[in-house]
Amino acid sequence: MTLLKNLFLRFSFSGYTAFKTGVLPLLLFLLLEGCANIVPPGGGPKDLTPPRLLSVKPSDSALNKRISKIELYFNKFMVVEDVQNNLQMSPLLTIPPTVLAYGKRVEIKIIDSLLKDNTTYQLSLGDALVDNREATPYKNFVYLFSTGSYFDSLKLHGRVFDAATGLPDSTATVLLYPEAAGDSAILRHQALYAKKVDASGYFSFSLLPQKSFRAYAVEDINGNHLYDFGTEKVDFSDHMAMPALDNDSFLVFHVFKEQIDTTVFEGAADTTAKDHESNASSRFKRNKPKNEMAYKVNVDTMDRSRRTFELTQPLIIDLNVPLSALDSSRVYLSYNDSGIDVQAVQKLIVDSTHIKVETKWLENTLYTLRLIKGWAKDTSGAELSPAKYFFRTKRADDYSTLKIHMDPAYVGNQYLLYVYREKDSVYQQPIKTPVINIPLLQPGTYGMRVIADENHNGKWDSGHLLKRRHAEQVIPYSGSIILKAGWENEVDFKKQAEDAKGAFKGQKDQFSNREKGSREQQKSEK
Repeated sequence: MTLLKNLFLRFSFSGYTAFKTGVLPLLLFLLLEGCANIVPPGGGPKDLTPPRLLSVKPSDSALNKRISKIELYFNKFMVVEDVQNNLQMSPLLTIPPTVLAYGKRVEIKIIDSLLKDNTTYQLSLGDALVDNREATPYKNFVYLFSTGSYFDSLKLHGRVFDAATGLPDSTATVLLYPEAAGDSAILRHQALYAKKVDASGYFSFSLLPQKSFRAYAVEDINGNHLYDFGTEKVDFSDHMAMPALDNDSFLVFHVFKEQIDTTVFEGAADTTAKDHESNASSRFKRNKPKNEMAYKVNVDTMDRSRRTFELTQPLIIDLNVPLSALDSSRVYLSYNDSGIDVQAVQKLIVDSTHIKVETKWLENTLYTLRLIKGWAKDTSGAELSPAKYFFRTKRADDYSTLKIHMDPAYVGNQYLLYVYREKDSVYQQPIKTPVINIPLLQPGTYGMRVIADENHNGKWDSGHLLKRRHAEQVIPYSGSIILKAGWENEVDFKKQAEDAKGAFKGQKDQFSNREKGSREQQKSEK
């Protein structure tokens, strides 16, 4: 920089000559450019304080007004983000309000011709309003007005569970329809009121009129406030929902996914069977890689001393070609008993792609599977190659045992015990005795539940909306069960007697305080 100054002074004395040759303007440009980049502009600390609402026009809590435009004035420049997921209007309008930001002013427009007479409306924006620099939100803006001379003040509370698991559902939306609407309305028409459940499955409506409603809980994946059959879960209330002043009006839903009835397709079963038979050969040809063997036996033959084969599973022979013949006498399973080869009693179950070899396995025993020459032929008439396989079964100590003491209320053929590990079912049987032992379980984490098998078909059945049939009740076991190899774990499955209203009280108070605090904050800022 000093060098540029000296050059500038030197050439400035030459006056006209320097200007004429263009040297002086060039030096002047370099001098100014150099000075402008000496110190980069510094930014101050981030302003993370939330925006402050200065005024609202027209004023909140207006009576006898059909509001068409609401203007919010803030102390910061504002933007609107994710308004689709944050905006809530209650009751719902067929065309939702629009929310736009103009500098420090936010404008909300409502089509007032959609508003109904003598109705209380509440609009909330969640976290949609943020400042334009640090995106700090102005949280939970709520605006209230009535087209009549009073505000509705009744409430409706409840909780939603997943019918298949019995656990709280955190994805559902509760919809309220007029009493005169039928169950099919939820398939075609938007509801009057909608409220999403919280993380524990609770919901709470407020500012409701003294009217009866048809109430539903819907998964509502696409947010259209309708029930989309086949993709979403649903449940309905058996009686009309009547809002109340306090916590007296409480609804419980168990949402289920309706099962698609495949019998409506006439001849589907016959067609499927024929297609399966006629396409078997082409399917094998299509899926069979070059030089692949015609079959594969799923056992570990690397080391005869290693215990690798499960005591709880059949031996599987995967077929890579369709069979035309199978000689079960040439499929020979035996085990080594003190050096003597003993034939095992076996049962073969054959389908188009597998052969299952079932037997009562002995623990820590060396087995041999012999596939003797001529044991099977494929559809071309070629014999499958003979082979011999050695494998060893696991010990009983490699597994865990679960001992369950059932509450007497659940003992009976009308109840099923369902035990699972992750997504795999490991046990599902009627509860005939108060103590149930389940041996040979893989070490790991398990869960269980009781199914009220109303139709005694040995499985859980979903519901049907239009037939007004609820899903069968499921009672979950609270907590998880950790099983270790060689251990026996005893647990008690006690009858659940949760007081739904009592459990909801804390949630209700929390909701009321949050709503009250938000409105008081807005009033204090005005």
